[in-house]
Amino acid sequence: MLAYTKEMNAMTRASPLLALALLTCRKGERAANVPKDSIQSRAPELAALGAPDSFSTGGPLDGIPSLLVGLDSQSEAARQQARAVAATPRADSFFLSFRNRFLKTGEHITDRLDQATSVQSTVLEDTSTSRQLTALLARHGFALAYTEGNAYADEDIAYWSRFFDGALTPAMQRYLGLRAAEQRTRFSEDAALQISWDELAGRAVTWEQFADSYPDFAWKDASQFWYNTYLSTYLTGMDNSRVFSDSGTLEPEVRTSYEHLVGRYPQTRTAQLVAQCLTLLKQNGYRRSAAIDSLLRQGHVTSMLGVQPPTR
Repeated sequence: MLAYTKEMNAMTRASPLLALALLTCRKGERAANVPKDSIQSRAPELAALGAPDSFSTGGPLDGIPSLLVGLDSQSEAARQQARAVAATPRADSFFLSFRNRFLKTGEHITDRLDQATSVQSTVLEDTSTSRQLTALLARHGFALAYTEGNAYADEDIAYWSRFFDGALTPAMQRYLGLRAAEQRTRFSEDAALQISWDELAGRAVTWEQFADSYPDFAWKDASQFWYNTYLSTYLTGMDNSRVFSDSGTLEPEVRTSYEHLVGRYPQTRTAQLVAQCLTLLKQNGYRRSAAIDSLLRQGHVTSMLGVQPPTR
């Protein structure tokens, strides 16, 4: 089992690849998860046909293919090991151990992109270089992604979910499926929410239900991270998507979403906490109060203000 501390260390480096992020970044650092999923109906084949594994830019990008050497054989070996003990915690451990090596490769690729300052802008455009790089990374389970104008190599969770399909535990496969679906829509950018408040509430409820369905999930820290991120964002907002107006009054669209959540999922712990918030808010003219702050602290809800959440 990949240790949680190793996961955190891998994700807090200067050029992080944060696909299954377990830690938010301080505002100004690179955020997590901006994949561009490609849809396939079966497990991806290794070394699929496409652009050649070489570059001739005369710069740091030319070294990216060499970073990928051996990755396909490592992923296939991990898949065979997982299949030999399919649907067991040991299978998940083989997957996570491979993923740790995969993430480190992604960090090295991102370092190359960071060094290629003269081509960073063109990487984001529809150029022969960007198309070639996108195809190369896609064949190895990466996505060429960006946040706040900076390109980086991100993990394509949908790719690896398909690649290890049938080998992992139902809990891990479900986890990857949920994250792959979430990755298709940008969650935040520049500390601004990119999905609706109702969609955000739905994500929090989904991860609460996941925890209830798989209480023995070995990688519980990861699923708990996503629940905490979504719940905290829902109740405290982001720097550029505020729950309360400058005057301290609950934003109308947020209030409407809270009421929708309570009406739709009344039995969930998420909705019950939101219902308590609504009660306190109503007593105070829907203005923020010390009672609200106290309730959130009791519920272990931390503020997302001043924090850059994962991008996807």
